[in-house]
Amino acid sequence: MLMKMNFAAELKKLLDAEENPPLDPLVEIARAQARLTEAIGKNGAGVSMQVEEIYDIIKETDGNAKEVKNAAKRETQLLGALIAMSDLLDDFARFIHAAGAGHAETIYAKTAEIMNGCGLERIGHIGDRLDPRIHTVSAVEHSDAPPESVIKVLQSGFEYRGTVIRRAAVIISKGSE
Repeated sequence: MLMKMNFAAELKKLLDAEENPPLDPLVEIARAQARLTEAIGKNGAGVSMQVEEIYDIIKETDGNAKEVKNAAKRETQLLGALIAMSDLLDDFARFIHAAGAGHAETIYAKTAEIMNGCGLERIGHIGDRLDPRIHTVSAVEHSDAPPESVIKVLQSGFEYRGTVIRRAAVIISKGSE
């Protein structure tokens, strides 16, 4: 039966026992290896713990990133639904206005109040100066309004917390004939 021997420990004992160790390069290499092995033994456990901690942090960060991505996706879906609802209410308000009822402005104002409370703001209004960042020009017509000013809003645009998420479709003036 063979006994396991701790080579590094045995070598260290032999080298420490000599009062005047030889200057042989192989012995010096063996001593350096023994010191290195001892240092690795002392520090190895700490390194393992640090690697485990880093791995746990990576797992937690990955989980958080997935949560943020899912939240952003839900937010985008919610904003899309709010915009679709606003478009339907705009159509309804136009219908009421065309029918002669006076409630269209009240519905429009209440819708804007609810959406602004959620951080969603309607952009693109009659009288605005053309801004390609927030307007999409659908047509240009002669009018008494100054050139490049919005004379009709075909579809409202929306801004969410300072970011344009849909530009307004507008008709602008090219000035009087």
